[in-house]
Amino acid sequence: MKTATMKSSLKGVFQRLFAAVVCGVILAGAAGAANAAAADELVTLAKPDGAALRYLLTTDPASAPMPGIGVILFTGGEGRVGLANGIPRPGANFLVRSRALFAQNGLAVAVYDPSDDLGALSDAARMSAGHRDEVEQVLVDFKLRTGVRKVYLVGTSRGTISAAYLATALKGQVEGVVLTSTLFASSRAGSGLSGFDFSSITQPLLFVHHTADRCKTTAPGYARALGGRYPVIWVDGVEGSEGDACGPHSAHGYLGREPATVRAICDWILRRKLVATVETHDPPAAVPEK
Repeated sequence: MKTATMKSSLKGVFQRLFAAVVCGVILAGAAGAANAAAADELVTLAKPDGAALRYLLTTDPASAPMPGIGVILFTGGEGRVGLANGIPRPGANFLVRSRALFAQNGLAVAVYDPSDDLGALSDAARMSAGHRDEVEQVLVDFKLRTGVRKVYLVGTSRGTISAAYLATALKGQVEGVVLTSTLFASSRAGSGLSGFDFSSITQPLLFVHHTADRCKTTAPGYARALGGRYPVIWVDGVEGSEGDACGPHSAHGYLGREPATVRAICDWILRRKLVATVETHDPPAAVPEK
């Protein structure tokens, strides 16, 4: 009787183990299929002083033929992506976790990670010559490696300081700028873009903002005030928002709205068509920008 019970118990254990293995294989296959289209490559460059400078290159061979246009993405916070520890999968920041979406819309993508020389990027560091030199080195390599001719700078939250400043510092090397959840106001961490003259950016400039952004330094009112001078994409709706109002898992980080938001950004970059409002569901048909 005990022997029969043991056999039955062992049989149940093996069945559960087999099911777990099969389930794991299926899930792994599904994850692989989801990520198969977009490919990440960790690129490591040597700065003039020999220090390592890294960026993450993402492309999608299955997307539409490459139009010769790319984007360099700048994360918020301290600006660090942590590429020395490997490729984030997918990463917390809105732009970092959405990099494959940009690639799937036909763009070559570079995610910049500051070197240890610069370390954590303060507001002042984001407007420094050292930051400019690093991004210029990434920009040159990015163009040579992918063949892109036109590069747009895309920043989010505190990363908008980098994108705005570098657009003026690199001038003709940059085709345009996209600022998402722009850091319009100053804070204890620094001045942000509170004193920045956006008219100093001579390239095409697009603002993207969430209507429900509750972060004090990126309040929607600032973007509305610029709406008469620059194109603005407004995003509605958020799914599963949690944590800090200025964090990535909130309206500030376009949580749950990433595909539609990125699609609208890419539509403006590639075709100069503006979706004025990315609504709760799919955005309406794009219309030519005025």
